Order: sequence, then C-alpha cells, then structure tokens
Amino acid sequence: MNDLIELERRIAEKLAAQQMQATEHYNHQHEKMREWEERHECYTALADRIVADIIRPRLQTLAGKFDNAELLCGDQLGRHQCIAAFKHTPRYPATAKLELAITRDGSAENVSLLYNLSILPVFFQFESQDQITIPLVRVNERKVAEWFDEKIMNFLDAYLQLATVDQYQTENEVTDPVCGMRINKVFAAAQTDYQGRTFFFCVPECRAKFVADPDRYLGVAI
Repeated sequence: MNDLIELERRIAEKLAAQQMQATEHYNHQHEKMREWEERHECYTALADRIVADIIRPRLQTLAGKFDNAELLCGDQLGRHQCIAAFKHTPRYPATAKLELAITRDGSAENVSLLYNLSILPVFFQFESQDQITIPLVRVNERKVAEWFDEKIMNFLDAYLQLATVDQYQTENEVTDPVCGMRINKVFAAAQTDYQGRTFFFCVPECRAKFVADPDRYLGVAI
C-alpha cells in the first residue's frame, strides 16, 4: 500500500511539473506576443510616416518632371510602397517602373528599405534592385531620406540613358532633307509639315531653305 501511495505522489508531482511548465510556456508566449504587437505598432507608425513624409513626396517630385510619369500609391498598391511608372515616349522609348518601399521581418525587429527598377526593353546594364536592413530601434529618418535620394539619382542615371543609347533611338533617326545630315528628330532644331509629312532639320537655316522651295529637296532620301 505504501508503494502505491508513493507512486501516486510521484505521478502527481510529474503532472504538476508539466502543468507548471505549460503555464510558464504560455506566459512566455503571451509576453512575446505582447512585445511583437508593440514592435509591430511601432513599425506601422514609422512606415506610415516614412511613406507620407519621405517616399511619396520624393516620387511626386520626380514624376512631376516628366509628362509621361504616373505615381501609384496607397490603395493601388501595398500600404508601404509607391511606384513611379513611366510610359514609352519618342524621347524615352521604353517603359520603366521605379518602386520605393519599406517592409519588416517576421519578428518586426528589423526594417528593410527597398529599391526596385525595371526598364523594358533592356539594352544596357543598370542597378535594378537594392535594399538595406536596419534594426527597428535604430532607424534614423534623415538617413532613410538620404538613402532614397541616392536611389532616385541612380534611377535618373539609368533612365536618362534612354535618350542617348543608340538601340533606343534608332526609330528617331531621320535625315535633314536640305543638308543630308542624320539627326535625332527628338532634338531637331526645327521642323515643318509638307504634303502630309513632317520634316526635321539640324538648324533653322535648313528649315528656311526647305520652306522657300520644298520641291527642290524632295528627291533627297528621308
């Protein structure tokens, strides 16, 4: 009988220890969840502020310099990302999308700043992706702004090449009908319409000669 009582006591101790372990685990998990919620709340407020005060106004400034640019933010995308989308034009004959965003890791302990750029078609090398990860408690918003400023300038270095790289400008090459010089019609000094066609000129003087006697020059290959 004494052996049975002792066994029962040992079983009870084992079960009590297991219950205590389960309670401690629950309390630990509950505390971890509370800490995660606090970090997530802190991250959300930070990310909202960075989008509103840094990302969006910078992309608005950039897009405002181009007639072919459109800014996408908010409901059109994720809460913490913005895209400046650039349509194909004669001067910039490719489509481009510049994305700036902020995100976090699963534990909400680290923040990542994201840069993504696509240009289609592609005829040269450029920086298409970059990111930097910072501990949430060490985010310096001035440094964040500087990082995004650098990425926007990197984008401009790439995008402006569309106006100079030969593969993009082939369709823009025309011949001045007066002097026979090959020029880029986007940057032509002058132009005029005649008999349903548009003619481009390297200098205004060539246009003046053409307008004075267009039939004289229509035999030149265009």
